[in-house]
Amino acid sequence: MTKTVIVTGANSGLGFETTKQLVALPSDYQVIMACRNLTKANAARDEILQAVPAAQLVCLALDTSSLASVRSFVAAFKQLGLPLAGLICNAGIAGRTVATTADGFNNIFETNYLGHFLLTQLLLPLMTDDGRIVTVTSERHDAPLAGVAWPGAEALAYVGRDAAIDPLSYSFSKLCMIMFAYALKRQLNAAGRGIAVNTVNPGLMVETGLSKDKSRFTPAMKARFANLIGTAKDSAKMITDLMTAAQFAAGPVQYFDRRSDRPVDSSKLSYDEQAQKELWDFSMKAVGLAN
Repeated sequence: MTKTVIVTGANSGLGFETTKQLVALPSDYQVIMACRNLTKANAARDEILQAVPAAQLVCLALDTSSLASVRSFVAAFKQLGLPLAGLICNAGIAGRTVATTADGFNNIFETNYLGHFLLTQLLLPLMTDDGRIVTVTSERHDAPLAGVAWPGAEALAYVGRDAAIDPLSYSFSKLCMIMFAYALKRQLNAAGRGIAVNTVNPGLMVETGLSKDKSRFTPAMKARFANLIGTAKDSAKMITDLMTAAQFAAGPVQYFDRRSDRPVDSSKLSYDEQAQKELWDFSMKAVGLAN
């Protein structure tokens, strides 16, 4: 039976490599390429089909910086009438400069985290109880925030609430992706659902489009940060394993660092259940799902 997996940001970088590896597996996997730009998505789909002619790929528009786009994507996916086996929350943007989205939120916070929060909530009723969810985070959720107290979700969600927080928006958005994974698994357990949840750090992928300025990746810089560097191909293998391998079908949430055989501890702050709950409650209200 064909299993359907949604990959956000599937047209480039980590999302592209993950999509390519999933559809090349001996077992039948169909990937919904959820992408902001359908022209680029279709070009990526054609490139994968050249390498994997039998690949089952469907392109649907999704911009996680827009709650309306998330809702439209879910409506379009429902029209396909497919049970959902997996969701990979990968799409994201980086940078230290923030702007306000049409929804009124910090663009990095909404693109990287809040849009995926809503997407996951809306897709859960369509997901099989043996489904799997992977959130993509970053090692930057840790060191840049060392010693920084949880500022509250509002300070992260709205530009200008705290001038010291805005330049750290990327790091905080990736922290939110880990905290979301931990809180989500508790919610699923309480509901008696067996969906597996994990969160991953793909490493510093110098070849992808997440970092626009490639000039800073000098040989000296890459040597200095060699212990943090990953590749899209290797990290996609990690995500593919988490999506498909039998040993990851159940169990507690784990944070993986560039390889599926390397679960490690995430930051101390990421385990703060009070902060997780505050973020969850704010997010439910922000996306219009609170009772």
